[in-house]
Amino acid sequence: MKIVLAGNPNCGKSTLFNALTGAHAKTGNWHGVTVGENTRTADLCGKRAEITDLPGIYSLNAYSMEEKLSQKVLCDGDYDAAVCVADALTLPRSLELVKDLLRRNVRAVLVITMSDLLKKRGGRLDGAALSERLGIPVLCVNAHRRTDIRRLKEFLREMPKGESKGGRHVFPESSGLLQGIYEAGSREESRAERWMYNPYFALPFFFLLLLGVFFLAFGPYMPGTLLKDLLETLLADKLGGALSAAAESAGAAVAADFLRALFSGVGMLLSFLPQIAILYLALFLMEESGYLSVLAFMTDGLFRRVGLTGRAAFSVLMGFGCTAAAVLTTRGLENKKLQTRVICILGYISCSAKMPVYLAIASSFFANAFLSVTAIYFAGVVLAFGAALVLKGKEEETFVLEIAHIQRPDFSAAVKSLLFSLKQFIIKIATAVTGFLIVMWFLLSFSPRFTYVGQGSEESMLVYLCRGLRFLFYPMGITQWQVALAACSGLVAKESVAGMLAMFYGTDLTAAMSAASAAAFVLFIMTCSPCVSAIAATARELGIRRALLIAGGQTGIAFLLSYLLYGLLAGGAVAATVLAIGLPLAGGILFLIRRVGTYAKIHRAKGTKAQRFYR
Repeated sequence: MKIVLAGNPNCGKSTLFNALTGAHAKTGNWHGVTVGENTRTADLCGKRAEITDLPGIYSLNAYSMEEKLSQKVLCDGDYDAAVCVADALTLPRSLELVKDLLRRNVRAVLVITMSDLLKKRGGRLDGAALSERLGIPVLCVNAHRRTDIRRLKEFLREMPKGESKGGRHVFPESSGLLQGIYEAGSREESRAERWMYNPYFALPFFFLLLLGVFFLAFGPYMPGTLLKDLLETLLADKLGGALSAAAESAGAAVAADFLRALFSGVGMLLSFLPQIAILYLALFLMEESGYLSVLAFMTDGLFRRVGLTGRAAFSVLMGFGCTAAAVLTTRGLENKKLQTRVICILGYISCSAKMPVYLAIASSFFANAFLSVTAIYFAGVVLAFGAALVLKGKEEETFVLEIAHIQRPDFSAAVKSLLFSLKQFIIKIATAVTGFLIVMWFLLSFSPRFTYVGQGSEESMLVYLCRGLRFLFYPMGITQWQVALAACSGLVAKESVAGMLAMFYGTDLTAAMSAASAAAFVLFIMTCSPCVSAIAATARELGIRRALLIAGGQTGIAFLLSYLLYGLLAGGAVAATVLAIGLPLAGGILFLIRRVGTYAKIHRAKGTKAQRFYR
């Protein structure tokens, strides 16, 4: 049995999908959480069913890209039944999609969520009367209540196939359809909503909130820093040291070197778990409270100045967690051109995988890790806005947004999302990154004749393969091939950069580079191409050719920016003079190129004089 879940954005479809299938699809109290089809198998009390969660859609007249995807699935009709999910607080608007489906003779059931919030507002709904008027079953369901989910499963199991009688009805307007059986209750803004939609409070509050989160994660003597140091001591020093000492005492010197290098890299990466947890928890609490909708609404004017819309705020914030996931959220934007621009700037938003690299360098070269990491993250946002301004188009974008309900965040739901994300991070470190580090250790410790020469020896296989890489980093003041190799390993996973540096140098990187080189290296990691998973996500949205062009362009720009920064820091007045002359010259050339591009040929009749008009 094939069932689709359809409904308006932010009505609880994904929460219901997770409850029915046991999946971990992303949920949140904000518009556009689901941006693609998500299909899982469910056990409907003994009957197997295939359930598909669709992106939010208001009617079968699609507006945005994710709505067009839902429209195609719903109109193709390759399913047995549609579960129309509606929010009790916005029921009049939600019924338009239900009526569209019933006019197409779709077998449907209406599931109404958030009835408890409707009652708190003093509203009411007569579900039996609505069922009679629509000609389909109507169920009020709380997706967090097991008894409600079991009741829904039992209903779907017994649901007959065939056409719905709804197609024979002519429906009145939604207000007339609900007359006498529905009351919305009080719609007055709460005190929290009045504060959150005040522009003089909302944006300063957001920046203070971010600053507080960063301080908890990276500040001296704060929980994130203390727990990070404790984990690093336990994993890298205690456990790794004990195992390598045991291997060495047993006469297995090669095994001892291997264990020492492996636990140095993997232990350091896992030690960042508490700080990543603090960042993720703050993000999930903002999602559950509906604050992301507030942020999108309040920042629309700012984003418009650089050619984007407030919806881009969702993708930018997701970028702090994972670039690949953020790329997928861009499907919720209004059109393909806007989506392309947002994807291009996401590479400058520092994801959680880059944080270990920043912290490893900050702890070696900067006295205050909290201030330095905060500055790095802020600089990434500034670069992203600068890139958006460069890519800004002439067209005016339309901004349409479903404002989520501001509510007290569901802490248990946020904790579940947090634990799932941390589990994914641990699995990634324990499998992909660890496997990569093992391969790197083997290539760094054995010669082409498979003779053990010791880690980092000039006779190892990898040295022969990658000596040329270091020349790319010479203009950053970096002459060691180990650092160049670590930087390039970020293409596999950004966590690998910190792992490789730890394998070569431990926790002190002063032997690898100078302070000026460290700043240039951080800028390179911040601005270069994201990992292969993000490139694959971009290819899925824009095509492989465009994804590779974007990745290549970002990496080339990253090298140039890093060379420039190192020149400023190390070259001083000479570099400043060159920049003072070179930048205006480059700006003038770009202006001339754009000016030439604003002329267009006008078609003319044969024999008349050709004309070129300024557009």
